[in-house]
Amino acid sequence: MGARAVKAIDWTSRGCRAALAGSVILVGAGIASDFGWTVPLEVAIERGLSEAAGPDRLDAKAKAALDADDVALARGFADLAAELKRPLPAETLARLAEAEAPAAVAMRNAKGAARGFATGEIEDSASLAGALAADLTVIGDVRDIARESAKIARGEEHSNLILGIATAGVAVTAATYATAGGAAPARFGLSVLKAARRTGAMTAEFAADLGRRLARVGTREADDAASVGAKGLAAISGATTELRAVGSAVGAAETVRLMKYARNVDELSDMRRFAQRFGTRSRAVAELMGRASLRAFRTSIRLSEMLMKHLIGVLVWFGSLLAGAVSNFAWRGLRLVVARV
Repeated sequence: MGARAVKAIDWTSRGCRAALAGSVILVGAGIASDFGWTVPLEVAIERGLSEAAGPDRLDAKAKAALDADDVALARGFADLAAELKRPLPAETLARLAEAEAPAAVAMRNAKGAARGFATGEIEDSASLAGALAADLTVIGDVRDIARESAKIARGEEHSNLILGIATAGVAVTAATYATAGGAAPARFGLSVLKAARRTGAMTAEFAADLGRRLARVGTREADDAASVGAKGLAAISGATTELRAVGSAVGAAETVRLMKYARNVDELSDMRRFAQRFGTRSRAVAELMGRASLRAFRTSIRLSEMLMKHLIGVLVWFGSLLAGAVSNFAWRGLRLVVARV
């Protein structure tokens, strides 16, 4: 009797250990599948920057940005270099300080803002600010609607996407004034989308995705321009909300320039988290690491979201492991007692 009981206890104990081992394997496989075998954000970014952001490369990138009159990007590289304890050479920092001098900034801003307001053409931060100001007064959207409509009438190549965004812009500008600024975030997002499309910062994949969303807005002959614009705005409201958050972190011009790293509207949420994490250094990090920086950030966010979503399950699983370890000693004690009977 004792020998049979001991044998039964041994097999039961082995089964419990096998079940615990199986649970560990299943959870590990689930985590690996969910996160794509990648590492958390801080590890991925720091490891990537340690390899990609050497002192010489940071200096070369900053100088190239200054040569292109992209002062914002040069400042981003300088701040990133300081954070990594690889400061730029004194000569490069002197060039940056000269470019950021109040007189130089005022001259660039005056010329660029006037050009952006009048034509909508965007070459720098100041011209973007002028284009945004024109949109806020509805002049920019009306101008773009007239321009694209004239191209259609002449049979010339035109942009349906800019036409759709400008039409939605007229509606949201009216709503902005009607709500005393309540629709301003949407107004900002639409202006960024239009600027990104015009400057080429918007990827072909993103433009196609945005175009499909606008194309889903069904229109009837009885619909007026305001109705069409309101429907278009509703179709891309998520995009404008995310872009407003990105703009709050990095500014309007940098938001437009970061658009080249988004392949579809859904990736704007990753861009928003990325921009909130790195601030004005966002484009410098993205220039050095490319899309890998956004992918690493998405992995970290998914990890935290999964843990919170399945917190109870994780606690139950951990409890089962603890109980299994304790029960192993209990099985041994029971076996010893039975063997002596």
